[in-house]
Amino acid sequence: MNRIKQIIRHSAHTAEVVIESASVATSARPGHFVMIRFSEDLPRIPFTIIATDPENSTFTILIHKGERLTHLIDSLEPGRELPNLLGPLGQAFEVKNYGTVICIGDGVGFVPVLPIIKALKSVGCRVITVLSEFTEQNTCLRSMAEPYSDQLLHSASVDEAVERVRSVIDSEPVNLVVMTGPTDMMKMIADTTRLRGIPSRCILNMIMLDGVGICGICRVMVDGKRKLTCIDGPTFDAHLVDFEQLLNRQRNYV
Repeated sequence: MNRIKQIIRHSAHTAEVVIESASVATSARPGHFVMIRFSEDLPRIPFTIIATDPENSTFTILIHKGERLTHLIDSLEPGRELPNLLGPLGQAFEVKNYGTVICIGDGVGFVPVLPIIKALKSVGCRVITVLSEFTEQNTCLRSMAEPYSDQLLHSASVDEAVERVRSVIDSEPVNLVVMTGPTDMMKMIADTTRLRGIPSRCILNMIMLDGVGICGICRVMVDGKRKLTCIDGPTFDAHLVDFEQLLNRQRNYV
């Protein structure tokens, strides 16, 4: 049975939703996501799995700044059964002690990097977190990331976020950069880390209809090959992603 067990509302547009599903709770790993249909009249929506509790057969998602989903958030209540739940989907993030890692995401797109921050810290990484576009609406994200971050930095814009990353790279050795958020921000960071020879991973947040590779709208070019974010990602080597092609698609279709 897939049903909502608990709801923690942080604001009118943000809520943690704890879902009971033994299969997802026991098999999900950092980097995985689920496709959920909360009611028969709604489409399936992808959500990052930010936490799991196998002992209680639950996992947690975060609906963050979901202005379009305000009515949905208001309607959710514990005990509600989900008509459709598919997951865990995608490829898990490779968790190991890389050394010093910068994890960066913007206010809306920061959610996918949350479980990565926690996982990397658990294996001994030094984690430097950059929260872009920090506002009062994002305070819940800070509280989730701060316990697992050796250093937490804020920025007010994409350009400032990129400068934050460059500043850290200039001041100390960095072994890995993990990024998510606006495509232009990820492209600028990837260009910087490529020149410095720093391995980088990007977590793409793409529009999806089915989550299993049938519709193909989440396609992206990686190392000259077509990949699907839902089944090949959502994490890719940022130095191999064709961000120009991705930006052109987003300009035309988003």
